[in-house]
Amino acid sequence: MSWKLPLNQVGSGCTFSVGKTLGKAKFRCTELVVEQQPWLAEILNEIQCQTGGPTADFSLMLDVEKQSQSYRVNARLKMKPMMECVRSLTPFRTEIETENQALFVQASKNATGGEHELSDSEMESYEHDGLGLVLSDFITDLVFTSLPDFPLCRSDCRGLCSECGCNLNEARTCARKENKSDDFDCPHIQFFQ
Repeated sequence: MSWKLPLNQVGSGCTFSVGKTLGKAKFRCTELVVEQQPWLAEILNEIQCQTGGPTADFSLMLDVEKQSQSYRVNARLKMKPMMECVRSLTPFRTEIETENQALFVQASKNATGGEHELSDSEMESYEHDGLGLVLSDFITDLVFTSLPDFPLCRSDCRGLCSECGCNLNEARTCARKENKSDDFDCPHIQFFQ
């Protein structure tokens, strides 16, 4: 399921928000209700974010502006998604703030459908059918491309011991070292002794 904004609702421009307001709206602002947008609820569930209450950690503001036959969308996003550290496998939250733009251009009337290769100038754009803008695709791309490729719980994360698997950020002694039947000493734990 997706969110297709009818072009007759855009007028010269409109603003949509989710969660706490991120600055002043450029146009009259409409709040998106997450319960009415299953695609958005699915994204929030996947990154484990909430839009309301004292633990709110997701806010989004979209300004949609008509420019001739195209529509420019300016997005401001602030979120604290739950991530897993690539070194220590520790779950943690990281704050992400970003702004991005997209240009929705009308699909070519000569298009035969199917896939076509995009030129460099089309890479930053989305197509619309002359009736509405599928904003859910842009928002999904914005959220997931904002996530770090290699999330770290902290910049100096030591990760897991390659021999015994203990978390080197927390361990004081190696689990294999404490096993009396094993003479193995983990060389990575010497920092903590």
